[in-house]
Amino acid sequence: MGPAQSLIGTYRIIQSPTVVALLFNAEVGDSYRQIFLDGRELPRDPNPTWRGYSVGHWEGDTLVVDVTNFNDRTWFDKVGDFHSDALHVVERYSFIDKDHLDYEATIDDPKVFTKTWSPAPTFLSLRPGERLHEYECIENNEDIVRFEQLLKNESLFRRQP
Repeated sequence: MGPAQSLIGTYRIIQSPTVVALLFNAEVGDSYRQIFLDGRELPRDPNPTWRGYSVGHWEGDTLVVDVTNFNDRTWFDKVGDFHSDALHVVERYSFIDKDHLDYEATIDDPKVFTKTWSPAPTFLSLRPGERLHEYECIENNEDIVRFEQLLKNESLFRRQP
């Protein structure tokens, strides 16, 4: 498959019979994630990581991924919604057609949330044959100035009752 585009950046999906690799390219840095398809179970003695430990299986045309063993040092978004090391995510990647995927996730973290929740489904556009480019910090990037201005707005960091 070619690179996929979503709101979190660009990534390439590489699939073999035993693993799916997601190569990420985003402003927060280039990285990768492995989803093991070889029937293994999630580790019982976790070694927490930034992207967790992923095992998956196919249900028809849908890849179902069970992810645990996260560290507690990442956020869900740019405003700082956080999770703990007890985070457990179940993802579902479903083909809409040959060029598009539907992504759904169920989030469970009993140390932070009172119940399981799911963000809105995300539509991923596949771009077969397109090259995955490295992230380049661009001189005079106006997003940095805009982000610094947003950080000065204290109301953005207060949860509504």
